[in-house]
Amino acid sequence: MNQINNYRMALLCTEGKFSCLKAAENIEKVSHDKLTRFLSTLNLNPGIDIESLPKGGIIVIDDTSLSKMYAKSIEGIRWVYCSTLNKAVKGYTVIKIIYVHGNEIYNLEDIIWDKSEGTKNQVVRAKLKEYYAAGLEPELILFDLWYGASETFNILNDFGWKYLCLTKRNRNLNGQRVDSYKYYGGKSLYGKAKGIGHKVQVAKHCKRYIITNLEKPIMSHTGWRLYKERWIIETVFRDLKSFLHFEQCEARTLIAQRNHIQACMDAYLFLKKKNPNKSIEASCRHFLQEFYLRKYTNQDVFALVA
Repeated sequence: MNQINNYRMALLCTEGKFSCLKAAENIEKVSHDKLTRFLSTLNLNPGIDIESLPKGGIIVIDDTSLSKMYAKSIEGIRWVYCSTLNKAVKGYTVIKIIYVHGNEIYNLEDIIWDKSEGTKNQVVRAKLKEYYAAGLEPELILFDLWYGASETFNILNDFGWKYLCLTKRNRNLNGQRVDSYKYYGGKSLYGKAKGIGHKVQVAKHCKRYIITNLEKPIMSHTGWRLYKERWIIETVFRDLKSFLHFEQCEARTLIAQRNHIQACMDAYLFLKKKNPNKSIEASCRHFLQEFYLRKYTNQDVFALVA
């Protein structure tokens, strides 16, 4: 636990570009070698206790690219598309799965995707099967267009889980493309979609098409309001990259990169719990103020992350 607190402190008290050396100089009592060994030797992903999670939450799934464009030699990096730069860069694709219940966020999984383990959809389906076997009971599963595979829909429906996501305009519903229908009054259409073994409903919002196995009829605006709850994972990615050094790990081993990713999320959840009514940006500023106050008055700075 002390080592975890050390690295959490390193992430939170480092301004600008992060490195173990820079963090150690700021903390003073922790060497950069200790931080580096921590990354390279421990496994920070023991898994979450599914049975302890509250029932009726929302599972949100998405992925992001971690740019390592200036890295010369890091294990497992490959060419990935970076939407920020709008081009392919060297790095990782990280699949994140979170469980949201009220104002609480639980981090279920951070997966550095490896093509040899299957497609991203196959990897996600394997994890969803694990959660179902462990007894997780979500109210709704939200994901974007790229995880909307028919096989995923069928598995979720077999579990008795409800899902909602975007679908492509050329998906076949009752023998026709979904973009060929008229959605009068913003109402949804029911029917059988190609490749899906259960009844679904499709609603149109602007130029987007929403598909779900919810039994309660949805309108254009209600379907979009439900889908917008998926945006929370986008804010998590934004905060991790902007304030918690998500992409700034210089370690060369894959286990170190995984541990850094997990530690960044640990720091994020720590700030959310410490300051539930503040943004992550405001929480980081507040933490830094307390850190420097304690540092220059010779108080125990590690009490902040205990």
